Amino acid sequence: MSVALLRNLTLVVPLLAVVGAGAARARVGGLRPRVPAAALATGLAWVGLVAVEAGGGWWLFPEGPTTVLGVPVETSLGWALTWGALPVLAGGHVGLWWCGFLWADVLVVPRLDPLVHLGPRWLVGELVLLLLVAAPALALGSLTVTRRALPARVALQGVTFVGLLGWAAPTLALDRNGLGWPDVLDHGLAVRVLLLAAAVVLAVPPLAAVAELWRVGRGTPFPWDPPDRLVVSGPYAYLHNPMQAGAVGLLVLLAAAAGSVTLLLGVVFAGLFSVAVAEPHERGSLTARWPGYRGYRTRVRGWCPHWRPAVAPPATLWVSRTCGLCASTGTAVLLARPSGVVVRAAEDAPVRLTRMRWQGVGTCERGVAALARSLERVSLPWAWVGWALRLPGVDLLVQVAADACGLGPRELPDRAGTVTP
Repeated sequence: MSVALLRNLTLVVPLLAVVGAGAARARVGGLRPRVPAAALATGLAWVGLVAVEAGGGWWLFPEGPTTVLGVPVETSLGWALTWGALPVLAGGHVGLWWCGFLWADVLVVPRLDPLVHLGPRWLVGELVLLLLVAAPALALGSLTVTRRALPARVALQGVTFVGLLGWAAPTLALDRNGLGWPDVLDHGLAVRVLLLAAAVVLAVPPLAAVAELWRVGRGTPFPWDPPDRLVVSGPYAYLHNPMQAGAVGLLVLLAAAAGSVTLLLGVVFAGLFSVAVAEPHERGSLTARWPGYRGYRTRVRGWCPHWRPAVAPPATLWVSRTCGLCASTGTAVLLARPSGVVVRAAEDAPVRLTRMRWQGVGTCERGVAALARSLERVSLPWAWVGWALRLPGVDLLVQVAADACGLGPRELPDRAGTVTP
């Protein structure tokens, strides 16, 4: 069998299976909510397959007219459809699907010669693919359909979009200009430090926005897996599309660092598409979902953040007045004049508090996270610090470090009417 025929079959057969599964699902009902989950799972499977196959060295695909990142696009897309869309549309237990993929790979892959030449340890590569690609893709598809395990959904979606937009697309653009990722860092030490600092500055707002949708909105950035409520806190108090703005900024920085004209043109096109097509659609759909969105959009810009929060619902910061350090912290917060924040004595709280507490509309934070929330209401530079402090994982590390330095919980004097939360 010729290489061209095998290459086409690796796409046609999975595509027919996916179409058949979709038709069967449409007959029994429930196709519409599964299509976005199928797209997500396919995207995660594709970027994972290409990354492992291109970097693992367990297989070798002859160079062809449709080779993308070292793998024929028909083969990688067909494989991704099989591991991503097919299980979502067909349904069934993900464990059985994983075992079926294992069995099919062992039987089918050796018979794809001359399309793929297997290395001596190709079975190790297959196991890596099944564990690091197939299993997450199955999990993402299943969890998105059932809307379970929100933190896992957010994390897997993040891997998907960062892989597609932050690795695959830039890699193709750099290759178009005869460049690679080493060219991004082919600068002196001072320039590399500046590039790293700029990347961190640009990356924090979109990461904080994702965390805000998860923690406050109880949803994800994916339009078909949205939050349960309108989120106007965190970066969304300064601009309404922090994820798009941050992503565009990072890609422009990457294009400038590597000197890639193709990547820069791609970023410009993506930005124009976002402004001309995506934003009007988003405005209409979110206005229909949340009546308050129209008023929010009239106050908040899209690409140029405000210096102070444009949206600042009332909030209370409870700080002890009998603890010297705590009282000083409360005074410092007052002097910073955070928008919409009232500082009150923790001793007067209706519940017994042992840490500083932030109480806002839909938000409740303790310790370092509470202080970070207050910083977000001051001005854009201080807000950036607050967002960085509240990033998942960072908040825990900073709180542990603060506790280790003696800034842990404080026992406050009892007050009549106070109850333990």
